[in-house]
Amino acid sequence: MTLFLAILATFTQQTLTYMTALVVPVAAPELAKVVGVPVAMAGLHMGLLYMFSSMSMLMVGGFIRKLGAVRMSQIALTSMGVGLALGLTGEVWGLALGAAIIGIFGSSSTPASSDILARFAPPKHAALIFSFKQTAVPMGGILAGILVPFLLINFGWQGIFYGTSAMCFTLAIVLQLFRRMFDQNRNPDHRISARQAITTLRGVLIPPKFRHLVYATFTYCGLQGIFAAFFVSYLVGELGFDLVEAGAIFALSQAASVVARIIWGWIVDRVGSARPVLAFLGVTMAVFAVGCALMLPGWGELMITLVAMGYSATAISWHGVVLAEVANLSTSDMVATNTGGVLAFAVGGQFAYPALMGVLLTAGGTFGMGFAASAFPALVVGLLFMRKAPD
Repeated sequence: MTLFLAILATFTQQTLTYMTALVVPVAAPELAKVVGVPVAMAGLHMGLLYMFSSMSMLMVGGFIRKLGAVRMSQIALTSMGVGLALGLTGEVWGLALGAAIIGIFGSSSTPASSDILARFAPPKHAALIFSFKQTAVPMGGILAGILVPFLLINFGWQGIFYGTSAMCFTLAIVLQLFRRMFDQNRNPDHRISARQAITTLRGVLIPPKFRHLVYATFTYCGLQGIFAAFFVSYLVGELGFDLVEAGAIFALSQAASVVARIIWGWIVDRVGSARPVLAFLGVTMAVFAVGCALMLPGWGELMITLVAMGYSATAISWHGVVLAEVANLSTSDMVATNTGGVLAFAVGGQFAYPALMGVLLTAGGTFGMGFAASAFPALVVGLLFMRKAPD
């Protein structure tokens, strides 16, 4: 029962965290008209969000150790609700400040989840359990793809921010029910220092076993970032879909990721190693990124949906494999810290790729060019994981 509640608590908070990051990108075609900026600014919004998230990732381990994983999740959800509410200003500064707040506080979501599950997940099923919990990410994408157009059509653009921020505030209150159960390992006397960021970086960059995971998370998350930031706008702006149709295709792609994450976790538990799975994922996500680059207005809706689902089943489905591996390679008291260190680079990829693609689009490039360029680094990392694991 405790394991079930641990999965339930971590799953729901990560679902809303990822949904929060996608609200503006999914609504970008409409919000661009309201704010009066090019739709390419969605990439800069997501880049800003993940830039702040990447920096704060290096410190979240200490806060989780001091305050507890549930308390940090509550703080994150409340702050993200405020960040979304700033969108009600209808101004660029409000969206930018909201992105920064969401990035800073949302960064604790996954390390907090790993801290809880690492204590309750049986080791022989850890990859499957972590992967199942990480289906919260595509579920957040599904929620955003369906909810944002629904709120827009029925309540206007401001209804998007009212509805999604209220969801964050509500879950923050509900999580109080889990605090006594899952925050027993907190250490109120733990001292938080800026030096922790350096220690965290050294801990994941010096040992090759962690460094290879850093390479994977940066490149693979980059592909995830541009898909989240631009795929809906790609369908609407270049391929002739309306927002509801594009949101539905995006939601279907996220559904494919839900199934795929569980499958990859199950395979890792059967194979006994994460490396061959990460190698396969790197190569295949590169193929599907090229597929996205080749999409044309004449393509049928079914073909585009299949490419999107394949992309999601690879580039947005590897997280549970990596997180279980980080937990497996860490001592129990360092799971949250090492998870934050590795994910700092993952979030760095989510910052860098959309920001660079936003620059590319502003300079006159196409969405296809951005997807094609992002495929090569993932291919290289996939080939790296075909080599023998470092000591």
